[in-house]
Parts: sequence; structure tokens; C-alpha cells
Amino acid sequence: MRDIPLRMLIERLEELITAQQKLASLMLLTEDKKAKLSVSTAIDMLYTHMEMLDITLEIINALQDTSDDYTREYATMITAEALSWTGFMLPYIEASSPIFIEHIKVESQPIISRIKSVVSLMERLGSEMDVFSSEEIIRTIDMVSRAIKYQLFMAKKSYETMA
Repeated sequence: MRDIPLRMLIERLEELITAQQKLASLMLLTEDKKAKLSVSTAIDMLYTHMEMLDITLEIINALQDTSDDYTREYATMITAEALSWTGFMLPYIEASSPIFIEHIKVESQPIISRIKSVVSLMERLGSEMDVFSSEEIIRTIDMVSRAIKYQLFMAKKSYETMA
């Protein structure tokens, strides 16, 4: 994804965030009916969140080469929003997924707590994110993504073995 222009990455992230907003609205509307996702839908949603995390990483990496303050500020805001949606949606998805998200730890912290701490750091730093802080954010997002991808891989292998 490295050669994709920053603008296109931001546009794709905006599309994914819009989809998450629609899903959250649907969840709120069907709350009384206790709608449950199918396992395949839950897995698809987890893969969508993995795409959001991958794009977030690419955008933060691209910020190193961006001097426009507005672009830096907007990119930081949109990536923090994407991470917030991931942290908000993962517990909901867990109820229908074959993995136990609440038990995944990143740096000895529950994965949702790690996501929230990265979002807080990004919101504090805003467009003033320096190389050191962006490297820490990138490292943490990468660890979160790898942890979930590993769990998805193991769940897929288990299902293949059972079939």
C-alpha cells in the first residue's frame, strides 16, 4: 500500500468509518430484538477492522512526509476515529465471532484498553505527532492488528480441521 497516495487512503478510511457508523445505527435500532451476527459476518467484520488498522498504519507512516498542517491534522483525526470505531465495535463482534477478543492482550493490557490508550495519545498530540510518538503508535497498532489476525488464522484452522 506504500505507493497509494495519502488522499486515497484517507478516502478509503472514510468509507470504512461510514460503514461502521451505519452498522452501529443498525445495532441500536435492533437492540430490543437482540440481533445476532452469523459467524461468517463476524469474521468479515473483523477483516474489515483489520483493513482499517492497515490503512491507519499507512496513513500515519505517510504523515512523516507531509508538511501541510491541515492534512496532518485531518489525517490524525480520521485515524483516531477509525481506531475508536474499532475499539467500540470489537466487543459487539466478539459475541458472534469464533475468537475471544476480550482475552487478547497487547503489552500485558487487554486489546481494547490498548486501542483506547493509542486513541488518547493521538488526540493529545493531534497534528504535532513527532517521529518518536508516531513510531510508538505504529508499533502498538501493528501489534493489535497482528494479535487479531493471528486469532483469526487460528480460528480458521480450527474450522478447517473440524470440517
